[in-house]
Amino acid sequence: MKKIREVLKDNSGQGVPMILAVVLCCLILACVTFEYMRLMIVAQGVRDSVQSAIVDVATENWDEAYAGLREGYSGGYQLSGSSWSQNVTSGNVYARLQNVLGVEYEGGQYVKYSGEDLEYRLYDLHLEVENAPLAPSVPDGITQLNVTGTITVDVPLSFGFGHLPPMQITMKLNAKYVPRF
Repeated sequence: MKKIREVLKDNSGQGVPMILAVVLCCLILACVTFEYMRLMIVAQGVRDSVQSAIVDVATENWDEAYAGLREGYSGGYQLSGSSWSQNVTSGNVYARLQNVLGVEYEGGQYVKYSGEDLEYRLYDLHLEVENAPLAPSVPDGITQLNVTGTITVDVPLSFGFGHLPPMQITMKLNAKYVPRF
């Protein structure tokens, strides 16, 4: 500590390189922090948009599953002949994301550009709609309409001059209809 004070009090100019090193370290640390915040903001925005699209799918299927019937005794089924068939759909989540996020289909993936630079890439969307049973006989079984989905998001880093791999997240999302009593 005394040596640092002596170097800073010395008028010969030897403290300048240390001050430059400290400033450079602070700038690099600030760049890393801002890049982390950018990645989290992009990931949060994509997660919110995909969650909203999955909730829309659950809402569309809710209308089919619980149309005018008591909620505990119904599911998304339709009578065809003498048997019941499921009447639920997975919707078109990518079309909703194109409207909300402004992504474009390119090479089997949906991408978002910021000017000429790639902002993020969406792919590998899997949606599963779990239909409520027609007449639940098992009390611990599924009693409501569940929509679960996963999507993979790649966000290239602007820090590291292209030498670092992109941030890749597989997001798991869920929406369900919870009846009110």
